[in-house]
Amino acid sequence: MKSTKKILAIGLDAAEPSLIERWMGEGYLKNLASLRLKGTYGRLNSSADWLVGSTWPTFYTSTLPGKHGFYHYLQWNSNKMDYERPNPDWIPVVPFWRQLGKSPWLDNGDKGNCRVITVDIPLTFPQSPINGIEISGWALHDRIYPISSFPKEKINWVVKNFGNSPINDEVGGLQEMADLLKLKDELINANKKETELVTALIKDEEWNLFLCCFSSTHRGGHKFWAPTNIKGDFSEEQKFQFNNALRDIYQSCDEAIGKILNSIADEVTVLIFSLHGMGANTTLADTMLPQMIARILNGKAKSDTIKSDNFIKKLRNAVPLEWRSSFRKFLPFWLQDKMTAYWRMGKIDWTTTKVFNLVADLQGYIRINLKGREKEGIVEQGEEYDWLCNKVIKGLKTFKDANDLEPVVESISRSDQIYYKGSGFNNLPDIIVKWKFKPAINYKKIISSEYGELEWPSPGINPDGRSGNHRPEGFLLAAGKNIKINSAFEKKHIIDLVPTILHLLDIPIPEDYDGKVIEDIL
Repeated sequence: MKSTKKILAIGLDAAEPSLIERWMGEGYLKNLASLRLKGTYGRLNSSADWLVGSTWPTFYTSTLPGKHGFYHYLQWNSNKMDYERPNPDWIPVVPFWRQLGKSPWLDNGDKGNCRVITVDIPLTFPQSPINGIEISGWALHDRIYPISSFPKEKINWVVKNFGNSPINDEVGGLQEMADLLKLKDELINANKKETELVTALIKDEEWNLFLCCFSSTHRGGHKFWAPTNIKGDFSEEQKFQFNNALRDIYQSCDEAIGKILNSIADEVTVLIFSLHGMGANTTLADTMLPQMIARILNGKAKSDTIKSDNFIKKLRNAVPLEWRSSFRKFLPFWLQDKMTAYWRMGKIDWTTTKVFNLVADLQGYIRINLKGREKEGIVEQGEEYDWLCNKVIKGLKTFKDANDLEPVVESISRSDQIYYKGSGFNNLPDIIVKWKFKPAINYKKIISSEYGELEWPSPGINPDGRSGNHRPEGFLLAAGKNIKINSAFEKKHIIDLVPTILHLLDIPIPEDYDGKVIEDIL
């Protein structure tokens, strides 16, 4: 028998809870504020606390990274000693909606019981058959595979009726103010186009679960958090527009939500959520961490004479990041990834390299070249591995801001002290670094009593072009006939969202899930 339950779940990717709360209170997010009075609201803890890129796989598998092992769009593959985009061959994660029609999820195994439509869920692999429609990559910030759909021909319908992708690939490095303001208009237009697509699918298709995501809050948060990623001069009027750009983007999302809500019936339960937030960019991962590790392992004198490191550094400085970023977008994904790995790591001699840093966007990720795990591993498991980890952790803790002598590291831990050793554990970094909650642009020089001085390459400017970066809290706003009215709940976790969705659909929750139903909202 076909279910009559309906759930609409809308993700606002990387939307910052404090801004949502502030702008609801100030009247800029009227539809969210109205929904808040009809339902319940609370903040969510997130796997972004240690692995910022793990949030969407954590959400859609309701498992923590030690199980799913998916934390970045470009991950280290120890069998190949190289970076590779995650794929089902070595990271076999399956989004929950692709399993909804399969026994034993439903008592009678009837695929007709739950029809699903998803639009632009980040960090998902190419589609497999589902009972419904899946559209991927059309208006995404995090697009790891080309735009696609199930059924295969559905993406042609999308392009014909709503156009090509309304969001371009992110441009790295500094940008001129005029280009950033064009980006704001692009993101607001993307919200409008995605709203047209979503409302058309809601109206024309049958569904029990409709899951979609708006990415403008993610890209906008990186680019419009503060005016510390701008190249060249700009006028006061441009500065005023920039300072209001992020609010304008959030407001356009609110307007989109209002139109979507007007297209659904009253009995539909609505969940609006983000899986992590946004704040000032605090990362030292790309700019300082490689040098810090080199100092710790080799000492100041030796690390400063590593020719390959100096060569790569000079080459990177000679080719501005915005040029590299603009050139990359014309290349196939595999060649883009090769370039990214080269620019960030250079050529590595694995016969002598015991420790190396991984590609990262916020936290610092450090990997040990471990025998029995890495194809060319040289570090013995056990005592040598422990000694190296302890040396790196202890050494990183000695680095301080030369200005106020405060540590640059907030906390640092081994993954085996954070995560359960599940099937995805060996994909994770060995050591994860959380940076001090201080805008990275405030650094001019960092110093260590043991390892000397390192200078920030561009004081007052974010050289990666991101003035904003992630914070480890999301939020959930829920409303509907099964949801408490005008209430709040204490912090739950993003792994609890999918169990709650399944519960509202009267679908059994798999035993291997880490998440639990958020009973507080029901």
